[in-house]
Amino acid sequence: MVYTPDFTLDLERAVYGLETMTLKVEGAADIVLSNCVGDEPHLVHEMEPSDGQVPQFDNMFVWPVYRSPTQPPLGSVLVDAQDIYWTILSIQHRHIVETWRAHCRNLSILPTVANQAVVLRAVYGKGKANEAKAQWHGLFSGKHPYTKEDVIPARFQPSTEDAMLRFGSEWTRETYRVILSQKLPMTLAGGEYRLIDENGNRYRIMHYADEQRLDRLPVCIAVRITEGVEHWHGGTPPGPLPAPVFPTTA
Repeated sequence: MVYTPDFTLDLERAVYGLETMTLKVEGAADIVLSNCVGDEPHLVHEMEPSDGQVPQFDNMFVWPVYRSPTQPPLGSVLVDAQDIYWTILSIQHRHIVETWRAHCRNLSILPTVANQAVVLRAVYGKGKANEAKAQWHGLFSGKHPYTKEDVIPARFQPSTEDAMLRFGSEWTRETYRVILSQKLPMTLAGGEYRLIDENGNRYRIMHYADEQRLDRLPVCIAVRITEGVEHWHGGTPPGPLPAPVFPTTA
Protein backbone atom coordinates (compact mmCIF):
# COMPACT_ATOMS: atom_id res chain seq x y z
CA MET A 1 0.00 0.00 0.00
CA VAL A 2 1.40 3.34 -1.06
CA TYR A 3 0.67 6.31 1.18
CA THR A 4 0.24 9.58 -0.67
CA PRO A 5 0.44 12.52 1.72
CA ASP A 6 -2.14 15.25 1.40
CA PHE A 7 -0.55 18.29 2.99
CA THR A 8 -3.77 20.27 2.91
CA LEU A 9 -5.64 17.66 4.93
CA ASP A 10 -2.63 17.23 7.21
CA LEU A 11 -2.77 20.96 7.93
CA GLU A 12 -6.44 20.76 8.87
CA ARG A 13 -6.18 17.56 10.92
CA ALA A 14 -2.86 17.92 12.69
CA VAL A 15 -2.29 21.61 13.33
CA TYR A 16 -3.57 22.91 16.63
CA GLY A 17 -5.11 26.36 16.90
CA LEU A 18 -6.85 26.65 13.53
CA GLU A 19 -9.22 29.59 13.37
CA THR A 20 -11.87 30.88 11.02
CA MET A 21 -11.10 34.15 9.23
CA THR A 22 -12.77 36.19 6.53
CA LEU A 23 -10.89 37.28 3.42
CA LYS A 24 -12.08 40.59 1.99
CA VAL A 25 -11.05 41.46 -1.56
CA GLU A 26 -12.20 44.70 -3.16
CA GLY A 27 -14.88 44.05 -5.77
CA ALA A 28 -15.38 40.39 -4.79
CA ALA A 29 -17.52 38.46 -2.36
CA ASP A 30 -16.09 37.67 1.09
CA ILE A 31 -14.44 34.25 1.47
CA VAL A 32 -14.60 32.35 4.76
CA LEU A 33 -11.30 30.63 5.58
CA SER A 34 -12.27 27.97 8.11
CA ASN A 35 -8.78 26.44 8.45
CA CYS A 36 -6.42 29.34 8.88
CA VAL A 37 -3.26 29.23 10.99
CA GLY A 38 -2.43 32.51 12.68
CA ASP A 39 0.74 33.10 14.68
CA GLU A 40 0.77 35.44 17.62
CA PRO A 41 2.00 38.89 16.54
CA HIS A 42 5.73 38.33 16.20
CA LEU A 43 6.58 42.03 16.09
CA VAL A 44 4.93 44.84 18.02
CA HIS A 45 6.28 48.38 17.88
CA GLU A 46 5.31 51.93 17.02
CA MET A 47 4.52 52.93 13.46
CA GLU A 48 6.61 56.01 14.27
CA PRO A 49 7.63 57.66 17.56
CA SER A 50 4.32 58.57 19.20
CA ASP A 51 4.63 57.90 22.93
CA GLY A 52 3.22 54.43 22.31
CA GLN A 53 -0.08 55.80 20.97
CA VAL A 54 0.17 54.35 17.43
CA PRO A 55 1.00 50.63 17.77
CA GLN A 56 1.87 48.44 14.81
CA PHE A 57 1.22 44.68 14.89
CA ASP A 58 2.66 42.28 12.31
CA ASN A 59 1.43 38.72 11.91
CA MET A 60 1.79 35.76 9.56
CA PHE A 61 -1.25 33.79 8.38
CA VAL A 62 -1.34 30.47 6.51
CA TRP A 63 -4.35 28.80 4.88
CA PRO A 64 -5.01 26.09 2.22
CA VAL A 65 -4.99 27.24 -1.40
CA TYR A 66 -8.25 25.43 -2.16
CA ARG A 67 -10.06 27.81 0.20
CA SER A 68 -9.15 30.76 -2.08
CA PRO A 69 -7.71 29.45 -5.39
CA THR A 70 -7.00 32.96 -6.74
CA GLN A 71 -4.13 34.82 -5.14
CA PRO A 72 -5.50 37.76 -3.11
CA PRO A 73 -4.12 41.11 -4.30
CA LEU A 74 -1.95 43.14 -1.94
CA GLY A 75 -4.07 45.39 0.20
CA SER A 76 -6.75 42.75 0.73
CA VAL A 77 -7.88 42.28 4.31
CA LEU A 78 -8.16 39.31 6.67
CA VAL A 79 -10.62 39.66 9.55
CA ASP A 80 -10.05 37.38 12.53
CA ALA A 81 -12.46 36.10 15.19
CA GLN A 82 -11.86 39.21 17.33
CA ASP A 83 -12.95 41.42 14.39
CA ILE A 84 -9.40 42.74 13.96
CA TYR A 85 -8.52 43.79 10.41
CA TRP A 86 -5.18 42.64 8.99
CA THR A 87 -3.94 44.18 5.74
CA ILE A 88 -2.00 41.83 3.45
CA LEU A 89 1.40 43.39 2.69
CA SER A 90 2.98 40.36 0.99
CA ILE A 91 1.82 36.87 0.07
CA GLN A 92 3.61 33.68 -0.99
CA HIS A 93 2.27 30.52 -2.67
CA ARG A 94 3.97 27.46 -1.18
CA HIS A 95 3.51 24.86 -3.91
CA ILE A 96 4.79 21.85 -1.97
CA VAL A 97 2.17 22.15 0.75
CA GLU A 98 -0.40 24.08 -1.37
CA THR A 99 -0.90 26.91 1.08
CA TRP A 100 -0.91 30.69 1.03
CA ARG A 101 1.45 32.42 3.48
CA ALA A 102 0.63 36.08 4.02
CA HIS A 103 2.47 38.75 5.99
CA CYS A 104 -0.20 41.06 7.42
CA ARG A 105 -0.24 44.26 9.45
CA ASN A 106 -2.68 45.97 11.77
CA LEU A 107 -2.25 49.70 12.41
CA SER A 108 -4.30 51.54 14.99
CA ILE A 109 -4.46 54.59 17.24
CA LEU A 110 -5.17 53.98 20.90
CA PRO A 111 -8.79 54.97 21.67
CA THR A 112 -8.45 57.84 24.13
CA VAL A 113 -10.16 61.23 24.37
CA ALA A 114 -6.94 62.98 23.35
CA ASN A 115 -6.52 60.78 20.25
CA GLN A 116 -9.38 62.10 18.16
CA ALA A 117 -10.07 64.90 15.73
CA VAL A 118 -13.02 66.55 14.04
CA VAL A 119 -12.63 66.98 10.27
CA LEU A 120 -14.26 70.04 8.70
CA ARG A 121 -14.72 71.13 5.09
CA ALA A 122 -15.39 74.64 3.83
CA VAL A 123 -18.73 75.36 2.17
CA TYR A 124 -18.68 78.80 0.55
CA GLY A 125 -21.44 81.35 0.55
CA LYS A 126 -21.68 85.13 0.13
CA GLY A 127 -20.81 87.69 2.78
CA LYS A 128 -22.30 91.16 3.31
CA ALA A 129 -19.99 92.64 0.68
CA ASN A 130 -20.76 89.79 -1.74
CA GLU A 131 -17.38 88.22 -0.94
CA ALA A 132 -16.82 84.46 -0.70
CA LYS A 133 -17.31 83.43 2.91
CA ALA A 134 -16.54 79.96 4.25
CA GLN A 135 -18.79 78.09 6.64
CA TRP A 136 -17.23 74.99 8.17
CA HIS A 137 -19.30 71.81 7.85
CA GLY A 138 -18.50 68.31 9.08
CA LEU A 139 -16.70 66.35 6.36
CA PHE A 140 -18.76 63.18 6.74
CA SER A 141 -22.11 64.50 7.98
CA GLY A 142 -22.14 67.62 5.81
CA LYS A 143 -23.78 69.46 8.71
CA HIS A 144 -23.08 72.73 10.51
CA PRO A 145 -22.29 72.50 13.32
CA TYR A 146 -20.46 69.19 13.07
CA THR A 147 -21.71 65.93 14.64
CA LYS A 148 -20.15 62.82 16.19
CA GLU A 149 -20.05 61.35 12.68
CA ASP A 150 -17.22 63.77 11.84
CA VAL A 151 -14.93 62.57 14.64
CA ILE A 152 -12.12 60.15 13.72
CA PRO A 153 -9.19 58.66 15.69
CA ALA A 154 -6.12 60.87 15.24
CA ARG A 155 -2.86 61.48 17.07
CA PHE A 156 -1.72 65.13 17.50
CA GLN A 157 2.03 65.38 18.09
CA PRO A 158 3.79 68.73 18.61
CA SER A 159 6.48 69.06 15.97
CA THR A 160 7.96 72.57 16.05
CA GLU A 161 7.24 75.94 17.63
CA ASP A 162 8.67 79.02 15.96
CA ALA A 163 8.55 82.72 16.76
CA MET A 164 7.44 84.98 13.92
CA LEU A 165 7.95 88.73 13.77
CA ARG A 166 5.19 90.40 11.80
CA PHE A 167 3.86 93.96 11.79
CA GLY A 168 6.20 94.79 14.66
CA SER A 169 4.71 92.06 16.87
CA GLU A 170 5.86 88.59 17.83
CA TRP A 171 3.67 85.59 17.01
CA THR A 172 4.06 81.90 17.73
CA ARG A 173 3.69 79.35 14.95
CA GLU A 174 2.87 75.90 16.34
CA THR A 175 3.26 73.00 13.93
CA TYR A 176 1.85 69.55 14.64
CA ARG A 177 2.28 66.16 13.05
CA VAL A 178 -1.15 64.51 12.93
CA ILE A 179 -1.50 60.78 12.29
CA LEU A 180 -4.93 59.89 10.91
CA SER A 181 -6.70 56.56 11.27
CA GLN A 182 -8.14 56.57 7.75
CA LYS A 183 -7.66 57.99 4.28
CA LEU A 184 -9.18 61.38 3.54
CA PRO A 185 -9.54 63.32 0.25
CA MET A 186 -6.35 63.93 -1.70
CA THR A 187 -7.08 67.70 -1.67
CA LEU A 188 -6.82 67.75 2.12
CA ALA A 189 -3.98 70.28 2.01
CA GLY A 190 -5.84 72.59 -0.36
CA GLY A 191 -6.88 75.07 2.33
CA GLU A 192 -10.52 73.92 2.45
CA TYR A 193 -10.14 71.50 5.36
CA ARG A 194 -9.64 71.97 9.08
CA LEU A 195 -8.99 69.76 12.11
CA ILE A 196 -10.24 70.34 15.66
CA ASP A 197 -8.64 68.68 18.68
CA GLU A 198 -10.18 67.72 22.02
CA ASN A 199 -9.71 71.22 23.41
CA GLY A 200 -11.42 72.95 20.49
CA ASN A 201 -8.20 74.22 18.89
CA ARG A 202 -8.35 74.51 15.12
CA TYR A 203 -5.61 73.50 12.69
CA ARG A 204 -4.95 74.31 9.06
CA ILE A 205 -3.53 71.40 7.08
CA MET A 206 -0.36 72.40 5.25
CA HIS A 207 0.89 69.03 4.01
CA TYR A 208 -0.69 65.61 3.50
CA ALA A 209 1.22 62.41 2.74
CA ASP A 210 1.17 58.60 2.68
CA GLU A 211 -2.52 58.29 1.73
CA GLN A 212 -1.91 55.42 -0.71
CA ARG A 213 0.53 53.40 1.42
CA LEU A 214 -0.51 50.01 2.79
CA ASP A 215 2.18 49.76 5.45
CA ARG A 216 1.46 52.96 7.41
CA LEU A 217 -1.31 55.40 8.31
CA PRO A 218 -1.68 58.73 6.48
CA VAL A 219 0.01 61.74 8.08
CA CYS A 220 -0.56 65.45 7.76
CA ILE A 221 1.38 68.51 8.92
CA ALA A 222 -0.95 71.07 10.48
CA VAL A 223 -0.49 74.55 11.91
CA ARG A 224 -2.56 75.63 14.88
CA ILE A 225 -4.74 78.67 14.15
CA THR A 226 -4.03 81.23 16.85
CA GLU A 227 -5.57 84.42 15.43
CA GLY A 228 -8.46 85.76 13.39
CA VAL A 229 -12.10 84.74 13.09
CA GLU A 230 -11.38 81.02 13.00
CA HIS A 231 -9.44 81.21 16.25
CA TRP A 232 -12.41 82.71 18.09
CA HIS A 233 -15.02 80.75 16.02
CA GLY A 234 -18.02 82.33 17.70
CA GLY A 235 -16.30 83.29 20.92
CA THR A 236 -15.73 86.78 22.22
CA PRO A 237 -12.50 88.38 20.99
CA PRO A 238 -10.50 90.44 23.44
CA GLY A 239 -11.56 94.06 23.83
CA PRO A 240 -9.37 97.08 23.09
CA LEU A 241 -6.45 97.86 25.33
CA PRO A 242 -7.18 100.31 28.14
CA ALA A 243 -6.35 103.94 27.46
CA PRO A 244 -3.02 105.07 28.90
CA VAL A 245 -3.14 107.12 32.07
CA PHE A 246 -1.85 110.67 31.65
CA PRO A 247 -0.71 112.79 34.57
CA THR A 248 -3.13 115.49 35.59
CA THR A 249 -2.22 119.03 36.52
CA ALA A 250 -3.48 120.57 39.68
